[in-house]
This record gives sequence, structure tokens and C-alpha cells, in this order.
Amino acid sequence: MLDDPPAVAHNRPVQSRSSRLLSGPFWFALPVFAWLTWRLDFLVDDAFISYRYGRHLAQGWGLVWNPGESPPVEGFSNFLWTMLCAALERASLDPQVWTRAVGITCGALIVAAVGRLVLERAPRQVGSARLAALLAAALPPLAMWSSGGLETAAFSLAVFATFERLCIQRERPHIAGAALAAVFAVLLRADGFVWVGMVLVALVSGAPSEQRRVMLRAAAWVGAATAVATLGYLAFRWNYFDALEPNTARIKVAFGAQYLLRGAQYVASLLLCIVAIPVVLVGGLARLSRDKSGLARPSAMFLASAFAYLVVLGGDWMMMYRMAVPTMPFVAVLAGAWFATMKTNLTRVPVGATCAVLALLPAFDVHPVPQALRERAHFRWSQEFRSEYAMWEKGVVDIREWIEIGRALELHTLPGESMVIGNIGAFGYFASELVVYDTQGLTNREPLLPLDPKKREMPGHDRKVEIASFEKYAPTYLTARIVDALDPWQILPKDWQDRGPDGAVLGPNEKGRAKYEFELRPLQPEQGFRPQTALLLIRFRR
Repeated sequence: MLDDPPAVAHNRPVQSRSSRLLSGPFWFALPVFAWLTWRLDFLVDDAFISYRYGRHLAQGWGLVWNPGESPPVEGFSNFLWTMLCAALERASLDPQVWTRAVGITCGALIVAAVGRLVLERAPRQVGSARLAALLAAALPPLAMWSSGGLETAAFSLAVFATFERLCIQRERPHIAGAALAAVFAVLLRADGFVWVGMVLVALVSGAPSEQRRVMLRAAAWVGAATAVATLGYLAFRWNYFDALEPNTARIKVAFGAQYLLRGAQYVASLLLCIVAIPVVLVGGLARLSRDKSGLARPSAMFLASAFAYLVVLGGDWMMMYRMAVPTMPFVAVLAGAWFATMKTNLTRVPVGATCAVLALLPAFDVHPVPQALRERAHFRWSQEFRSEYAMWEKGVVDIREWIEIGRALELHTLPGESMVIGNIGAFGYFASELVVYDTQGLTNREPLLPLDPKKREMPGHDRKVEIASFEKYAPTYLTARIVDALDPWQILPKDWQDRGPDGAVLGPNEKGRAKYEFELRPLQPEQGFRPQTALLLIRFRR
């Protein structure tokens, strides 16, 4: 059962609302979250960017991408998370393990906080609180990005904690706790102040008239703490990186009609993929006038502003809607407020269970919305359409390959050698003394190619750096691949291949006219590599 039975014995102490929430059937939400996180286990290449910065800081190089660079380039957008990576490196703890452990813990805390907030604001609605927690646990974006290695879950917790601390008690907002959470949000992600601002605006504008003055005062204090943290980090950035904006913003943010269209498609894709979200939006807004918890209006206003912000940003290329993860707990809270307007469990339980099932379906690549309609919201313009689950599957395969290449580069390159590549994370982290030039432009300040308004790219990939821009540095290598040691040339583009009289592919260096030089370095199984594989290093012919 979802509701606790009433206490009968007079000498039996009545449990507090929070302890009732954390007992008995509520715990079915956390196993669901743990199972879904395990199912969508994932480590993204971008996490290794923070790992490399953290390693270099721990080694005494400072917050630099390449050892010895001056001035350094802020190629990350998650300062506090990068500090965590540095602390882990300093303590000889593997960031691949511990950052994910922290992320999963933060995701679980979000699930618990959602249930606690709904219960505190709707005290006789334990069932609604538990169903809200269950929905939070069942949303694939939160589960996937809790294990992704980035700051996403920790940032989402900080944003939601700002909201939760201010509205968990109607007359006594927890200002100090909300301010601390807001400061964490600012330091965890470069646009943290925007998300905190959306929380504060939603709380003030969504508060009942008799509580607006109290909420306005609390929001002013939290806003002041947010401003101090934001200005403080801006001063640090200017002093350390000689810039006022993170280099990631210079690369990833573009404005214009086509980018707004792509952002709208990003949000539409989210709603068409995880159909539990529009169901909750429609249900919650339809019962807005019956909401006695006071949670529905500010949650809905936050979601509206957050979706509008994602449209302006133009979306994000990463699988399962990484940029939308901070909205997930607000969806669950809105659902909890909606469930609380239902009179009996005969209605509440089937509706809540249906929402949870609808949320889970994308984790099995099952979609109530036909693919033809979902394709109309395709936002990764430079790639063929894939479902978010298929994108996750591709990401899992890719990162395993890139980690293997990074480990091989660590063994077969020398400090001070250099490489020009696009997927810089795992390559750069394992070969941490290899100088890495980034054709995506995240970690260097080379001139960017002009924006082409006619070119349809993935979100965050509209701007690029020409490889020719790095020729002045005389890079040692162009790229690297793990290949079959017995037939290494098959991986090359067909226009690079020549065949001998027996039909076998000739090595490019055997042509005598190749633009590139190739080196094969055998890899040994005792070093953890697959049998009969080799590292293929590719460089410009000198």
C-alpha cells in the first residue's frame, strides 16, 4: 500500500512526516533508481576533460589543459567538479569511479528530496509523495547522467535544493541552506546563476499573495549570495584565464533563428520521447486550481522558463537530454502536487504508476509516439536520426574504444609530443603529458571558422577550428586508432588504399605518394589490450 495506516494505540508515538516518508514502501523508489542507473550505465568522453584538468592541477601544473601553456584556457564549464577531480587525483583515487559514485549519490538524494518536499507540503498525502519519488527515480535522463562522470546530477541537486529549501515550509524559508545550494550551483556550472535565477523568479511569482513578501525577502537574500558567488568567480576567471566567459561558451553558444529552431526541436524531442513529461504538464496544469500544496504553480513556472532557456541555447547534442536533467525533479514535484488533488488511491495509484511506466519506456527503446513524428523533432542535424537509447548504445561503444586508444597513447607517446584531434577527453586524460590540440576549440583559443547560417550542425558543434590552424605548432600526430595487427590498413578511407596484385591492401607508405605517414605499435595482451591489435599513429608527411 502507498499510504500508511493510521496509528491505533494511544501509547504508540506517531512518526514524523519525514520518517514516514523514509520508511516502508518509499524505499521502492530508490531500488528503481539504482536499477535504472545500472541499466543506463554510462561514462561520457567530456568527463575526461575535467579529469585531465584535475590531474594537471594535482600535479602542480595548474588549471591547464596542456602542461606549460600560458595563459591557460578554461576548457571546462564545471569549476567545482574539476576541483573534486583534482582532490581525487591528489588522493590517488580514480575519478572514473569516484565522480560517478558522487553523481549517483546526488541522483538518489534528488529522488528522496522530491518525496520529502511533496510530503511536507501535502502532509496527508504520503501516497502522492511516494509516487512523486517513484516518478523521479524512473526518469531516464536523471538516472543516465547520474553515472555519466560529469557534474550534471550534482548541479541538478544544487538547483533543486535551492527550490526545496525555500518552499518546504510556507512561512519559514530556509534561507541559509538555499543560499549555500545556490552558491554550489554557480560554482558547479558556468550558467548556474541562470538556473538559480529561474528558481527564484518561479518561487516569487508562484507564491500566494499572502506569502509573496516572505518569499521575496528570502529570494533577495539568496539572489545576493548568488550574485556574490558569480562575481567572485568572474574575478577569478579574469585573473587566471584572462577572460570573462568560459571558452566553452565561446565555442558552443550561437544565436539566430536556425538555432532557436533547433532548440525548439530539442525540447519537442524531449516531450515526444519521454511522454510522461507532457502527461504530467497537462494533468498538473489542469488541476492547478485544486492544488493545496502550493507546489504546482512554481514548479510549472520553473519548467516553462527552463524549456524556454533550452530553446535559446539551441539544445545539446548529448544523449538523453543532458541539459534538461535539472528539470526532472520539478516534473516529479508537479506530478506529486497533481496526485495530491486526487481524492482516493483508486485514481492516484493507476495514474502515478502509468506515469512511471511511461517514463521508463525510453530506457527500453520503446516509444508510444511513432518514429515518423519523433523524426520531425530531430535536432542532431549533421547526423542521421537515432533514438536516445541508440545514442546511448553508441556512446558506450565509443568510450570503450577511446579509453583503449588513450591507454595505448600513454604507452607509446613521449612527453611533449602533440596530436590534433576532435574527441579529446579520454585521449588527453590517459596520455596526460601529450600536447593535445582540439579541433572543436574547447581547450584552445585558435581562430574559429565563421558561422555558416546554411550549415546544419549538431548543437554545440556549429563552430570549429581548421586543422590548418595548428600546422604552425608542427603537431607530431594527426590522430590514432586501434587496428587489427594482421590487417591494419582496412580501417583507412578507401581513397587512401592501394591494392597489390594479390588484392591485399598496401600500406599507405608503400604508395610513395601519400600525404600521411603511418606508424604501427604492437599492443600486448598482458597490458590489457585485445590480442593481435596495434596502435596506428597517423601524421602528416614531413
